[in-house]
Amino acid sequence: MKTLVISHSAVVSGYQDRYAEVVRAGNVKLTLLVPERWQQFNRMVRLEKRSDPDYRIVARQPFSWGLKNHGLRNVTHIYPGIKKLIREINPDIIELWEEPFSAVTAQAIHTAREINPDIKIIFFSAQNIRKKYPPPFSWFERYTHRNADFAFVMNRDAQEILQERGWQKGSIVLPLGVNPNLFRKRDAATLRQRLGLNKFTIGFIGKLDRQKGIPNLVKAFKMLKDEANLLIIGEGPLAGPLRNLIDEPEISADTRIIPSVPYSDIPEYLSCMDVLVLPSVTFPGLKEQFGRVLIEAMSCEVPVIGSSSGEIPAIIGDAGLVFPERTPEALLHRLRTIINNPADARDLSRRGRERVLRQYDWKIIARKQIEIYSMLAGPSSSGKGD
Repeated sequence: MKTLVISHSAVVSGYQDRYAEVVRAGNVKLTLLVPERWQQFNRMVRLEKRSDPDYRIVARQPFSWGLKNHGLRNVTHIYPGIKKLIREINPDIIELWEEPFSAVTAQAIHTAREINPDIKIIFFSAQNIRKKYPPPFSWFERYTHRNADFAFVMNRDAQEILQERGWQKGSIVLPLGVNPNLFRKRDAATLRQRLGLNKFTIGFIGKLDRQKGIPNLVKAFKMLKDEANLLIIGEGPLAGPLRNLIDEPEISADTRIIPSVPYSDIPEYLSCMDVLVLPSVTFPGLKEQFGRVLIEAMSCEVPVIGSSSGEIPAIIGDAGLVFPERTPEALLHRLRTIINNPADARDLSRRGRERVLRQYDWKIIARKQIEIYSMLAGPSSSGKGD
């Protein structure tokens, strides 16, 4: 079975782990089309992995008319030479890790249908808020719905919204995953010492923007007085205001802010933490779609606390603690629960790792993808690995 995958998020190597597992799970010859560079997590990321023994990586820089806006860039890009690539691969399946209202989704579907009407096409959606899109995005969405065959959605709300918007074909909730061999508990004593983390350490990793709710975390941390360290890793528009927020003698000495670190180093930084907090907040038109750092932390056996925004409670399940968003007092209560009950914290660590191995291991997710491939392409394509 020959598959072409198109994904701008796979510019980060950790998002590519999925494809090696897909190849191992089934008789699939897979090609990944990915940008040379992409504005990801408020920083420009150059393609972190350019080759893989299990699948082919094709790197091309897309054109975009949303160069000044990160959100627009995600849905206004198209790839040069895509027709030639599709002809060369002659795929059975095209898998688009792009929203149905994006330009590249419409481009890929139109080109594929022109070349071979029998190619099966899967698109992706994480959009968990009901929105009306202006042209041309509404046109792209309608075109996708008419011409695609299946949808992978990141969360339950996205699946409901997709159906409300007229999607009548198949879909499944297919979450993000993690490589549990990479994301595992490490001995981080040396790093903790280098960072000066000599107390119970509360951690955050992610974009420093308003949606992540960092001020609520800082407010809760302040109420702990001198009981803990705060480790924040990330970049974004709130980096400057955040430094001003913690520029107080009683908390600045116990706080560490680090710009984004290489993806391969994240497990070691997670292992420095006694708890990871994701305090996301909901805005009109914006709420947490997944919260990947939660499963990365759980895989490293770090207890997690998340807000009630979007998909966070469903991701955490019974393997962590949830607090009502925008309530630093409630977050403080959850933090004290972890600090004052080491046995309960160890139990959450164990349950988190078990939950990842049961639901979020890339191997588990890859098997679900292969099942959909087989359903769409039919038994006659199962041997098309050459």
